Amino acid sequence: MPRLELERDDVRITPTRGLGFACETVSPKRDGEAMKSTEVGSVLLLHGLNSHATNPNARAMAVALAKRGMRVISFDLPGHGACESDGDARGVYAGKEAALARARSALAATATERFTIVGSSMGGALAIFCANAMRGEEGRAVERVVLINPLMKMKMALPRVALAALRLASYAAPRLEVSPKPRDKLDVDEDQRPDFDDEAQAQCDADALSWDKGVSLRTAVELYDLVAHNAGNRPEDCGMVRLSFETPVLLITGGRDNVISPDTAIDRAKLAVQAGGKAEHVQFALAGHSLTLQSRREEVFDLVANWRWK
Repeated sequence: MPRLELERDDVRITPTRGLGFACETVSPKRDGEAMKSTEVGSVLLLHGLNSHATNPNARAMAVALAKRGMRVISFDLPGHGACESDGDARGVYAGKEAALARARSALAATATERFTIVGSSMGGALAIFCANAMRGEEGRAVERVVLINPLMKMKMALPRVALAALRLASYAAPRLEVSPKPRDKLDVDEDQRPDFDDEAQAQCDADALSWDKGVSLRTAVELYDLVAHNAGNRPEDCGMVRLSFETPVLLITGGRDNVISPDTAIDRAKLAVQAGGKAEHVQFALAGHSLTLQSRREEVFDLVANWRWK
């Protein structure tokens, strides 16, 4: 498979400085200049756990969308990337409200008013939360939301009292490692092995800013809090379903994702359709968790760039 495309002559990559976290805009060029938000559609790209805005996985998505005529704004979520600001510790994700604040800052700094939100894995769950939070805000319009293997359910259910206790413990020991780094399982029988690009994974693994250790206690607690936004089995209790009533939602899953089971996300998409929401599901049957690190990634890029609600 070809290497991940991280830059192109017809694409301009522009960093936005002074925010206290890394942020960049990847735009198509016209006559050698980056096209403006008034000329092309914009995308707010939310990366997944352990990644960051310029990780090869995220950058490849941004460049691919820019090649297809989209202007892409990406930024480091709290606890990810270089962690430039005080109190931002690598490997310690500070929660959905901190992520939302960064999303608003990135949009304001890049003068972006109308946009699509694209989120992968943890970024998918955050896409739902941020879209619901920003819906109806003056000067902002979320036109559609694309969810790529979103985190919708934790593998282990914990009662509220246990979560409350763990949150208190996370303030004392936020960096305590509680689980290994999530990865697609490749040491399985051939008929169950996901379609996977090992060379592209090597590009990502060589990236110095990607977090290569396990999940910290504070991160785990905040992930439980994040998935609670989509935990309800009734339309009114599920953030994804509520969002779909006003904003079209595309769910893209890998049929062999062994990092996050796609079942909950698929069930929520079905619930949205049954409740009259604007939701659609597309599955890449042989793909694993990262749809950028597989042989059909160009089809994924086309789908993300071109999908519109019928």
